[in-house]
Amino acid sequence: MSHLPYEPYSIPACYQSSDTRELERKILTSDTHSDAVVIGSGITGNTLALHLSEAGRSVVQLEAKVPGWGGSGRAFGSVVPCHKNSEDAILRHYGTRRGTRLIDALAHGPALVSQLLERYKIDAAFPGGGWAFGAHSKPFYKKLQKRAEYWQARGADVEYLGGSEFSEVIGSDYYRGGLIDKRALSVSPYSYARGLFENAHRLGAKQYINTPALDVQQTQTKSWSVTTPQGSVECENVYFCTNAYTKGVWPGLEKGFIPVRGFGATTAAVDPAQLDSILPQNHFITDTRQLWSGIRKLPSGQLHLGVGGPAMGAKGKADLKVARQRLKDVYPAIGSVEWGESWSGWIAVSVDQFPRIIRLADGVWAAQGYNGRGIALSTLLGRELSFCHGDSEKEDLILPVEKKIRKVPFHPFSPLGAAAMIGIYGLQDAIADRIK
Repeated sequence: MSHLPYEPYSIPACYQSSDTRELERKILTSDTHSDAVVIGSGITGNTLALHLSEAGRSVVQLEAKVPGWGGSGRAFGSVVPCHKNSEDAILRHYGTRRGTRLIDALAHGPALVSQLLERYKIDAAFPGGGWAFGAHSKPFYKKLQKRAEYWQARGADVEYLGGSEFSEVIGSDYYRGGLIDKRALSVSPYSYARGLFENAHRLGAKQYINTPALDVQQTQTKSWSVTTPQGSVECENVYFCTNAYTKGVWPGLEKGFIPVRGFGATTAAVDPAQLDSILPQNHFITDTRQLWSGIRKLPSGQLHLGVGGPAMGAKGKADLKVARQRLKDVYPAIGSVEWGESWSGWIAVSVDQFPRIIRLADGVWAAQGYNGRGIALSTLLGRELSFCHGDSEKEDLILPVEKKIRKVPFHPFSPLGAAAMIGIYGLQDAIADRIK
């Protein structure tokens, strides 16, 4: 049984209202066969199904609910060209050759997303000037300056702005400086996921919704059989693209990460005159806090915030009181804040906060552990999985393929440890705020 609690929220209305396409698909009610079965229809699964179909392979895609239901349809929508861990940390973890390959791939992540949006005519990008990454306290000024210098030396359109220059970009003097990265994108992750899903179908993928995979077993002929409530699929390769929404189909797969609940909220539409002074160049903001915080503008005239809430259980709602104060701290002139909606989704957090590609058996593959940086990374890993078949993979993948699940120690108790760590992060953020 999975330890993952039920999902108490549906897809955010702010995303659904801007994407009203009907993606009618049936439930699988028979036995069939294909070259590959893709389990999940988030960004990873849909990118994979797209690439496999484009390469001429027959694909069956199984979705337990509807396209984009999981984290892909609930994310903040920032597409950033880097990992949560620093470039130095990546090089220490993977070594120079492999680490540099991952850093370069992540740097190209937003461009890859842009290429897919343009090539397949997916209407998901928001107008934007890029990413404004604020230093929320003095110790982080030099860290962001160093990161800007690192990327400038590699020709990237990145710069560090201090004082009034950064304030002019974001319309606030809350931060004393920050990094501006024009490579980044702001998107509707729900529309992006659905657009990939739709185009995989056009290229030949057979897609079934409300059809959860229940079991995966090897047949006498060494192929694989994926069982669903009303049917089955025999195939050569199975790909698990369920990340934090993995639920016990393959033994132990959900023990490779800790599911952490992330929250989002939107304000009601903001007065246009006031909205013009907030993020005047249409950047999105995040900052150097340990706990996630972000602000961006939506085409609807609403503000979209990454907010806090009870991270380890399905009960409880977004902490809108703290979110309101956060918004007023950054934009004091905003006055009263009326909320539109709030929602949550699950994030797969690995112990070392690095992602994984895993060969569970010959012909059975999984990607997981995006740690809240999923849009560019899931696009990249969907592509990388398309190069994994049978007992082998392409030599120059951006991640090493792991041959077994790296289970979280004392996994049944991991939510307690994660909750304690989140509390420590919150305390660290509060202390850092005092030394701005």
